[in-house]
Amino acid sequence: MIANNSNRLDDPFFRGSVARNLAILFGVMLIGLAARLFYLQIVKGSYHQKLSDQNSIRLQIVHAPRGLIYDRKGVLIARNRPSYQVAILPTQLKEPKRVFANLMRFRDSTGNRIFDSALVEWSLARGRWKKFQPLVIHEDASPEVVAMVEEHQLDLPGIITIMDSRRSYPFGSSAAHVIGYMDEIKEEELESIKEDKEDFGDTLPYMKGDRIGRKGLEKTYEPYFRGKDGVRYIKVNAFGKEIEVIKELPQIKPMAGNNLVTTLDMELQCLAESLMADTVRGAVVAIDPRNGEVMVMASSPRMDGNIFSLSRERRSKEWAKLALDPAMPLNNRATVGGYEPGSTFKGVVSIAGLQSGKIRETDRMAKPCVGGYRFGNRFWRCWDPKGHGSLAMIDAFTESCDAYYYQLGLVVGMDGINRVAREFGFGAHTGIDVDDERSGELMDSTSYTNKFRKRGWTWSRGLVLNLSIGQGQIVTPLQLANYAAGLGNGKVLYKPHFIKEIRNREGQIVLAYQSQILSKLDLTDEQHAIMLKAMEAVVNSPRGTGGRARMTGVIVGGKTGSAENPHGGKTHALFIGVAPLYQPELAIAVVLENVGHGGSIAAPIAGEIFKRYFKRKMAGDKQQVL
Repeated sequence: MIANNSNRLDDPFFRGSVARNLAILFGVMLIGLAARLFYLQIVKGSYHQKLSDQNSIRLQIVHAPRGLIYDRKGVLIARNRPSYQVAILPTQLKEPKRVFANLMRFRDSTGNRIFDSALVEWSLARGRWKKFQPLVIHEDASPEVVAMVEEHQLDLPGIITIMDSRRSYPFGSSAAHVIGYMDEIKEEELESIKEDKEDFGDTLPYMKGDRIGRKGLEKTYEPYFRGKDGVRYIKVNAFGKEIEVIKELPQIKPMAGNNLVTTLDMELQCLAESLMADTVRGAVVAIDPRNGEVMVMASSPRMDGNIFSLSRERRSKEWAKLALDPAMPLNNRATVGGYEPGSTFKGVVSIAGLQSGKIRETDRMAKPCVGGYRFGNRFWRCWDPKGHGSLAMIDAFTESCDAYYYQLGLVVGMDGINRVAREFGFGAHTGIDVDDERSGELMDSTSYTNKFRKRGWTWSRGLVLNLSIGQGQIVTPLQLANYAAGLGNGKVLYKPHFIKEIRNREGQIVLAYQSQILSKLDLTDEQHAIMLKAMEAVVNSPRGTGGRARMTGVIVGGKTGSAENPHGGKTHALFIGVAPLYQPELAIAVVLENVGHGGSIAAPIAGEIFKRYFKRKMAGDKQQVL
């Protein structure tokens, strides 16, 4: 056999056959290798290139700094603070089960897990189709958590920390309803914004995880606050830790958002809030009658916008507390609170009487006040059971005699009264630049019948008596403050607003707000003078009901009110005022729920705000320093 095999090896044909077979085998192997290389480099080339780049180079979105918010004097009331997020980078995640187990070992000082197991599991699963997108598993991480993650990088391949920023409000709950807050954008909003991108110009697109203004000024001026994100490339090591910026690769610098200078006066704002006890529900609004600038808008109880910048878990807990609180601290009572105006509405009725030509300043009503007024078979009571006797208009306004206004309302009629009320902005939105504003409600025969049709109630002339003393209409504290401003200047009603100007990061003015007129007031100089005289007497006459708003050196005018509480108990306390009365600079409305009389409870709050404002002015304080 050996000889035979040796003979075969010597056979040229046999040797050629073996060579061919080996050649074919090597050929097949080369073809297979080539096919594999083709698959890896061509078919899956982009994927592996991206994967390779991710292991050494990371494309990083650089979020643009959000614009800041200032009060009228340059006090910072909304800023940005640094925030760290812990995230999974799927392309660097090699052993998900081991990483998950290691993450679950992290505990806080109380022994609780730092990372939510359900969120981590969901993120790990999501990483299968979101391979190149960091998936956040822990928001707003503390420095201690960041340090723990960095120290255990060998045990956490694919876990990275991301530097970001979140909104911060230095004054906490102060002016929170005006400033508003931010929250993470929702999926459905992303689609909607993409469709309406022309409204936002170059500030789009938003991305998942971005935060957006949700309420107040943060929402209204979102397109101005939001800058334009940039892009840069970062060199990272095998564990995902950032090493340096790769300057050779193209970068896009972020463009910071614009800053908003508001009309708010934070000193007066904080004062107004301090004058309302935490347990009291209500609102205080102060407006400049010369241009509609809102200097104070305080609503109680308050909420703190900083809770919306917390981690998801803490945010949910705090949100639940707010949402379930029966005092409804999320509501801005200054703009959505609906109240009967009470005797503050008597200014409208007085003007309607003068404009009707049916009554003059010195005329007295047919029947004196004897503690009330009899109409039909009912005795309509005055607030003072002793009665006020026979009064002319200024004295009736000063002492807030209900019997006088019952009769004046019957003389003028609701159409005439409502015409004046609409001039002063009642029954309509003011158009202020924060969301969720209530229009209020004026009542006449048609609206009353429609409103109470299901109850079977119909309009009767006797209802005019109630409406003449401000019982039955619905107004907001903002509307009352603007009404006071209109009474003060006597010419126009301005659109209330918070925007003073918008500036870029270099301090250049991008937009300067121009005051807008809501309506021109149909007041003659004589009629205006009568109203100013009456408002002066309310605060400065010994018989006036608003004496606790009085101050030395500046004439304050105003009107008190005590509106019935539909739920029973004490009345709501109201006061509107303006000063200096004959050259008005500040108009104020105070509405406090279930606390008693306006003269004793609401007027002193307005008085303290007036005193602080004019004391500063006399000391040479500047209203605008930016």
